[in-house]
Amino acid sequence: MNRRRRVFVRNALMAIDGIVTFFSFIVAYYVRNTPFFFGLKALFPFSNYFPYLLISLVFWLLLLRFFNNYAFLGGGKKSWRRIFVNLLPVELVGLALLTMILFFLRDQIISRTFLLFFAAINYLMLLMTKILTMAYFLREGKIKKYHRRALLVGNKRSVDYFLSTEKQMPELLFDIITQSEFIINADAVLNEKEQEELSEAILDFIWNNVVDEVIFAYSDLNLASISSLVTECGRMGISVNVVLDTSNIEFRKSEVDVVGPFNIITFQTFDYSPVQRLVKRLTDISAGIIGTLICSLLFVVIAPLIKITSPGPILFRQVRKGKNGRNFVLLKFRTMCLDAEDQKRSLLDKNEMQGQIFKMKYDPRITPLGNFLRRTSLDEWPQFINILRGDMSLVGTRPPTVEEFGSYRNYHRRRLSVKPGLTGLWQVSGRNDISDFEEIVKLDTWYIDHWSIWLDLKIILKTFLVLFRGR
Repeated sequence: MNRRRRVFVRNALMAIDGIVTFFSFIVAYYVRNTPFFFGLKALFPFSNYFPYLLISLVFWLLLLRFFNNYAFLGGGKKSWRRIFVNLLPVELVGLALLTMILFFLRDQIISRTFLLFFAAINYLMLLMTKILTMAYFLREGKIKKYHRRALLVGNKRSVDYFLSTEKQMPELLFDIITQSEFIINADAVLNEKEQEELSEAILDFIWNNVVDEVIFAYSDLNLASISSLVTECGRMGISVNVVLDTSNIEFRKSEVDVVGPFNIITFQTFDYSPVQRLVKRLTDISAGIIGTLICSLLFVVIAPLIKITSPGPILFRQVRKGKNGRNFVLLKFRTMCLDAEDQKRSLLDKNEMQGQIFKMKYDPRITPLGNFLRRTSLDEWPQFINILRGDMSLVGTRPPTVEEFGSYRNYHRRRLSVKPGLTGLWQVSGRNDISDFEEIVKLDTWYIDHWSIWLDLKIILKTFLVLFRGR
């Protein structure tokens, strides 16, 4: 529905932001270079800064998309506040990226104070631009001069729901027309004659009024019942939109795609953008490389100690369940005796956890060295190989054993809708204090629903604090 218009609006806003960032860079250069700022050395010629102008344009446009700076047109106090809040991380992260580039290139020509001027001026100019843009759309929503007049037809519940949604999206530029005779009760069932009379009344209304589009909004739609009406509208050159009310389906995200002759609705519990997935995977690869190198050094020290203190292999290998039930072999430094899995059966009645997970505070299967390795989390380092392979992520949910997975209920399986992680929200939320598996599920699903790069960074920092405290 007006998708091309919305895409055009978003691309136009991105182009405006690019122009604003371009001029902000130039303004920052000349403001910083004015004699007004006493005590600051003059900048090098602008030709030295030009390559960084191009880099800044790319970074800022990507960051503006990444931090959701094109979803502010809904109006209301939250939308105004969103403009102020969403721009802040753009400037801070962009400034940090430019500083890192200068550091690695050892560039002493570009003034660091100039970067501060640029970030501050750009924030103010982008802020002013977005406030004016939002004010423009809100004004357009009132005068309706450039709006498309759309006749809304359907049952009352879906019509009301669509109207409330449309009010929050002024960029749609719709002038909605509603007629009481075209809105029926949700539980009403029209026979063939009543449906034909309704279709004729709608077509008569279109003939006698200015109508650019027709919107059908039904909670329980039978496409066959409106097929002839859609065909007639097409013959008249009237665009038709069919709104499928999915508000009673418990999914967080839905999207429509076209595959050949089919219109496909996809329901999913989360929707990470390709950029977010790429950033997370690149982070995992970087961490996997560094972690594997450190693990190699630790192996030289830990491997002989494991061999000396207890018989058996150095590494513990166990099949675990990964994303959506995929099998993979988890790697750890061995911390238990060789027949640990056989002993587990006799210890099940001493399980201190409620639900589909086994845990004992004083597990007799753990060797003295293994106790030290677990307390310091040194046993976890081989999992960086799993991260590098793509079986796991640096941050995610705990990977269950095959046995645990077999006893899962449907909603437990949602924990595995993302890759399992070396660390996660459960590990940094007092894992030794949590004794109920359902609490772990709540933490994991909360992580999935609220995931962001910043949340991952927060969990990583908390993981270091937990390790230093020895919890």
